[in-house]
Amino acid sequence: MSTGTRIRAATAQYASAQVIDPLIDDPSYAVIAVYPWRESDTQDTGAIIYKINVKNGLTSPIISSPGRGETSFLTDKKGFVRYATGYFSNPVSVDTYVRSPEHPEWKKANSGALERHNIEPIAFSEQQDTAYLISDEKNGRSCLVAHHLSDDRREELACDPVSAVAGYTPSHDQTQPIRVFFEPDKVESIALFSDDPDSRTLTALTRSFSGQVAGIASWSRDGSKAVVYVSSDRNPGVFYLLDRKAKTADFLLAKRPWVDPEQMAERQPIGFRSTDGMMVHGYLTLPKGMKPENLPMVVISHGGPFGFRDHWAFDEEAQMFASRGYAVLQVNYRGSGGYGSAYQLAGKEQWGAGMIDDIAAGTHYVTGKGIADPRRVCAYGASFGGYASLMGAVRYPELYRCVVGYAGIYDLVQLKREAASSNTKMGRRYFDFYVGTSDEMLKAQSPTTYLDRLRANVMLAHGELDRNAEFDQYETLRDALKSRGYPFESLTYAGEGHGFYSEAHREELYTRMLDFIARSLSAPAGESASAMPDTVTR
Repeated sequence: MSTGTRIRAATAQYASAQVIDPLIDDPSYAVIAVYPWRESDTQDTGAIIYKINVKNGLTSPIISSPGRGETSFLTDKKGFVRYATGYFSNPVSVDTYVRSPEHPEWKKANSGALERHNIEPIAFSEQQDTAYLISDEKNGRSCLVAHHLSDDRREELACDPVSAVAGYTPSHDQTQPIRVFFEPDKVESIALFSDDPDSRTLTALTRSFSGQVAGIASWSRDGSKAVVYVSSDRNPGVFYLLDRKAKTADFLLAKRPWVDPEQMAERQPIGFRSTDGMMVHGYLTLPKGMKPENLPMVVISHGGPFGFRDHWAFDEEAQMFASRGYAVLQVNYRGSGGYGSAYQLAGKEQWGAGMIDDIAAGTHYVTGKGIADPRRVCAYGASFGGYASLMGAVRYPELYRCVVGYAGIYDLVQLKREAASSNTKMGRRYFDFYVGTSDEMLKAQSPTTYLDRLRANVMLAHGELDRNAEFDQYETLRDALKSRGYPFESLTYAGEGHGFYSEAHREELYTRMLDFIARSLSAPAGESASAMPDTVTR
């Protein structure tokens, strides 16, 4: 008999699955969640939890998800499924359900006074009496909370006045968090349970790698060894093997060994007031060794947009532009993640308004300080970032000399129509809530509506297989520009989707883009920089 798996084929299911708990103390079994694929585009399906025999593949059902849609689960030390979280009732707040061996049916955890708050369980104590939660129940920004089950008491363990919880490191047995991270600008962390040996070890590591972010990527089962991950704004990431007994941390590997952190540019956190007075945060990457005065600047807008953000971390595109002498501005406009639910909700129905104003305010902030030349600014972004760049160019035509849209969205009416035919029910509710419902509202927030105001040089890049921002988004903008006789450059690939994944294609994109921006920002104001065919298709 050949070696290998002995899992037997059972009745086929059209579904995906993931391990919820490997049940380390019971090597014959694991707990898995099975997510049946939806039968139609009008409904989302719920998950079913099974206990699976890893030797023969036989399963026995435990319980179903309390709601339909993507669901996360948390088990206790005995493998009992305690918590389930998902966006079951609305696209804004997470629904959290809890159960216990004494009360095995699902009961909603965020009800009553916690109804509108997001609660994410992350660990269950060894003693089975405390659940550790990331919850925004106090101030709308997620904090780390201990829920003591014996007396239903909730204890705040760590919070930040600006940032939501950005991450945490668990103890080696996964029963409690030992350090929690926040990112109001640079990454900050708070040690928990200072008398715990794991916590003391991580505190020592943090001191050893001062100025960088140090965390545990994984522990050995007994906690004697750990893989440590260290990174910063200039360090893409290095892994070390920690031996706690020998008190050594030996180099394992680097994520990008060809990158020399000493040659990379620093990312400076910035904060400024938007046009309506709202406080907005972001990052400014300045070219190394150059005086920060009257620099040409590239404004990169992140995608998403809701819940996503730029970080104090190594950013390959920011470093690429900085290495060519550009200041690089990245704004965490309203709607971005990391600053709490109120900040994210402030972006509701603000795709073409408040979000764009925040990015423009950041641009004015940097040029107003004399760091960047207001006559030499280019906007660039992918996905929503491509939308934001073009929308900024039509709303603030005096601000941007050029714009690069990569896998961008340019017509929101068209986007809604495409979402209606291909998205899930919850996805459509999400779109209606955050972006808008009426065609009139969506047209008013579409860059294609205002092309007569466009003065910037334009470059577009798009994959024909894109299913997030359909290729017809590019075609609609292309045709509109051609009908106006407006010059532009573009690069498209038949085999690429939402972004270019071929190394050769990415190299061509960045080479073309760098050349386009250099020509645009060196050309006299009002003069087109285009010297290449308007379209290159591969």
